[in-house]
Amino acid sequence: MKINRTAKRTIEILELIASSSEELTLNDIATRLEMPKTSAFDILETLVELNMLYIKEHRLKTYAIGVKAYAIGIAYSKTSLLLNSANPILRQLSLQTGHTAFIAKENNGKLIFTLKHEPTKRIIATPEIGDETYLHSTAIGKAILAFSPHHEELIRKLQLLPLTEHTITSKVALKSELQQVKVKGYAISCREHEEHTMAIAAPIFDYNGVVSSSIGIVSLYKEGYDVEQDAQLVKEAAYKISRLLGYQG
Repeated sequence: MKINRTAKRTIEILELIASSSEELTLNDIATRLEMPKTSAFDILETLVELNMLYIKEHRLKTYAIGVKAYAIGIAYSKTSLLLNSANPILRQLSLQTGHTAFIAKENNGKLIFTLKHEPTKRIIATPEIGDETYLHSTAIGKAILAFSPHHEELIRKLQLLPLTEHTITSKVALKSELQQVKVKGYAISCREHEEHTMAIAAPIFDYNGVVSSSIGIVSLYKEGYDVEQDAQLVKEAAYKISRLLGYQG
């Protein structure tokens, strides 16, 4: 894959400034990175305009990491904290239920899987970390939709594709089910995403009380499945992770 030179230089500038123990000027940056001053100047001015950098010392015009870059770093650290905190809890949930356990988050109107643990004896094929799927047909997706502060906007943009004959394809029906999810504290997807599977999920909240992700289990559909027992385990796992993230509810 061909790497864009400007994008590469931009990242190199950010890395240099972030790692430097001394204040750097345009000349310092251009010299150390062996790039034309005009190119470095254009990139620096753009980064300042976007709040990725700021001018720390106006007389010498030295540069420092800006609030936007700091915010991106904080967002990464929160995600990293979630994954590190959740791993043992996810593993325990999988062992307790005997089912594959997932954590996933909403990304641009889709669901993206961020963590997974499979039981020793895997019965069904399941998504891999990084895979994307639909919000409306999955328990994890519905748990996020129900508790998201932006649920109205998310629902408005959704295309409720019929993946099976059991998939919810009406926004009125979806909203009604999401109200039930909020009451119960967990979501179910029964043969809605795949004809032979069912799933249970509960929301994970961050320190601001905002749903950040969702945790769930998926198994083969079978008659007489004790949903309540496994739902309680899923809710407990979600709450444990939420508390580790600073949630006070």
